[in-house]
Amino acid sequence: MALKVEAKGGKVGIQWDDGSDYHDVTKIYVRGGLEGIQFIKFEYVKAGKKVIGPIHGASGRGFTETFEINNLEKEYLLSIEGYYNASTGVIQCLQFITNKKTYDPIGYNEGARFTLSASRSKIIGFHGFADKYLNSLGAYFIKIPSIQSAIEGAKTTGKGFDDGGDYDGIRKVYVTTDGSAIRHVRFDYDKAGQVETRERGAKTGTQHEFTVNHPYEYITSVEGTYAHTQPYNCVVLTSLTFKTSKGRASPAIGKVTGSKFKLERQGDAIVGFHGRVGSCIDGIGNDHP
Repeated sequence: MALKVEAKGGKVGIQWDDGSDYHDVTKIYVRGGLEGIQFIKFEYVKAGKKVIGPIHGASGRGFTETFEINNLEKEYLLSIEGYYNASTGVIQCLQFITNKKTYDPIGYNEGARFTLSASRSKIIGFHGFADKYLNSLGAYFIKIPSIQSAIEGAKTTGKGFDDGGDYDGIRKVYVTTDGSAIRHVRFDYDKAGQVETRERGAKTGTQHEFTVNHPYEYITSVEGTYAHTQPYNCVVLTSLTFKTSKGRASPAIGKVTGSKFKLERQGDAIVGFHGRVGSCIDGIGNDHP
């Protein structure tokens, strides 16, 4: 079910609603003029087909810009920033932000500033108010499905685990090591402002902690090593290092020995983990948007 974010701007004119039963936004037409944004029009994708929405507002003397979002290259609309005139109730400026780029704004950066966004979500529809101008703009959001990486380390031994990838971020990491292997991991995830804890393995050895300043910071990569280790007589993780969007890194936790690996994808936030676990953590993978 889509999340409806309240329209920002003046609540005057005719209320309109394009709905929320689309998969993506693929093209946006915006016409600007001296008094602000005159109209906006969207093209959506639904069941693999293009759906052309109506014009919201009216066309006068001004200029029209078109913003194309390349869904075929997995580009999607994340948020919109803008300004509106509190006296006239007219939108003055709009700027569109996708997972690939930030588009140049159209209009004037004057008035009250607003943002349309939702954590780890993309925009699939719009609503608002319009008359001779675009008075307000709201949006519908759905969660972006997470993508799982391959498991690093052992891929068949132990028992599989999957924390899921529908969290907003990670607040804290706990890793227990006995000097030979990673024995236990615990992750405190954030989900809609609440902490959800998942832990795996045997809590035997020395525990290390790494705190993330969520929501202003997120884990972007995990580096580590794995090896066939005694006395466990199987492949296990031997070390883990966590890095964040703020350039911080945890110390290398455990013994850095064996084959190296890195879990990372273009600076995306890591929002979940999966892997293999027995008496130790045998293998690990991550979930990202």
